[in-house]
Amino acid sequence: MFILDPDLYDKFKDAVLELTNAVQIDIQEHLPEGVRKRGLSDKEIAERIGLDEQTVAEIRCVAERDSYPLEEFLKAAEFKQTACRRFAQFGVSHAFKSDLYNSANG
Repeated sequence: MFILDPDLYDKFKDAVLELTNAVQIDIQEHLPEGVRKRGLSDKEIAERIGLDEQTVAEIRCVAERDSYPLEEFLKAAEFKQTACRRFAQFGVSHAFKSDLYNSANG
């Protein structure tokens, strides 16, 4: 069992979120090409900030959950359930129709 030290989490969470590849919104998309930079893997972040990869992964996972309100997780779960039901019923051609997205995002 891995236990994350709260002080370590508080110290590094912002840096990990800023560097991560896991952020779902592309904050780089509006920047000019020469200014954009890709997100880093957990391993790359660990090397950059001086932590081990597992600690960075744990910080990233907890920080991601802390940054999104419960409603976002519930909407994502509903979207996934609807997509799975549509796929089972109609096959892949119906799994990603725009009405599926709109129904899950109200």
